[in-house]
Amino acid sequence: MAKHDALINKGMVTIGDKPADTKTPIVVIGTARGGTSMVAGVLAKLGVFMGDRAVHPVYEDVRLSEIFEQGDLDQSARIVGEYGARHERWGWKRPSVIDHLDAVDTLLPNARYIIIYKDVLSIAQRNSISMLAEITEGMDRALSQYKKTLRFLRQKKPRAMLVSYEKASAYPEAFLTALIDFCDLEPSKESYRAARTFIDPEPEDYIEATRITKAQGQLDALEGRRVSGWARFVHKKQHATVEIFLNDRSVGVVVANEDSSQVDVPNAQTCGFSFMIPESVELYRGAMVRARVVNDVVDLKNSPTKAD
Repeated sequence: MAKHDALINKGMVTIGDKPADTKTPIVVIGTARGGTSMVAGVLAKLGVFMGDRAVHPVYEDVRLSEIFEQGDLDQSARIVGEYGARHERWGWKRPSVIDHLDAVDTLLPNARYIIIYKDVLSIAQRNSISMLAEITEGMDRALSQYKKTLRFLRQKKPRAMLVSYEKASAYPEAFLTALIDFCDLEPSKESYRAARTFIDPEPEDYIEATRITKAQGQLDALEGRRVSGWARFVHKKQHATVEIFLNDRSVGVVVANEDSSQVDVPNAQTCGFSFMIPESVELYRGAMVRARVVNDVVDLKNSPTKAD
């Protein structure tokens, strides 16, 4: 027997009084790697301005966020006024503000909130992939931050939509319908389709854009026992450490800190490397040599290379 639709838990609850002004700011709240980018991206696709420096795939307004995090509420208020004057509907997403909800309420006293909750183990695992964070510490941090949202909801009683990330992913049409109603939006069919497409439980472009271990480079040559190439991190300036494999067996690591003047990469630091496979390791014709930055998940370009 089919379950009645009203009995299905779709993980969305709206609380608080509906504001008389339908154009109040929309604040997206959640812990880091907890689904805020999905909500912010969907809002952007539906026509909500998400800030001067909010770009795909994270849709995080760095302009307002940086000023707010400096504690400059006067300048923050000026930016808020500017956004309100320029855009009929606008929103703000910054995961770190979950620790400063009272200050957000002071800055935006009439805001409506979309607070997204995600399985804490999933959050911790995503932080482990993206930021090399320890799993149980990540779970503890997420739980602590979620408790802050509950305190905020009880004390301030704002207009808020509470969303389960997992349920929104499972019931995207229901999520979009509830979100559009909560935010008083009237999206076009094209905007709706773009928003629906953006809902992805495993967005590869987001993962690639946010993991600090993301690297680029290539294995240039295998000459005898000498392996050479270049490698650099995309999101941080420190030198990358490259691990060399022979037929999937690790044979050593090397820091990519040699001259890289021939590397055609904008703003490239010194990122060349040269590694000698130890004499104790048998290197025979046809053996496969690979190179990968430590903690990255993909090999460098031109890897593997076959030994002559």
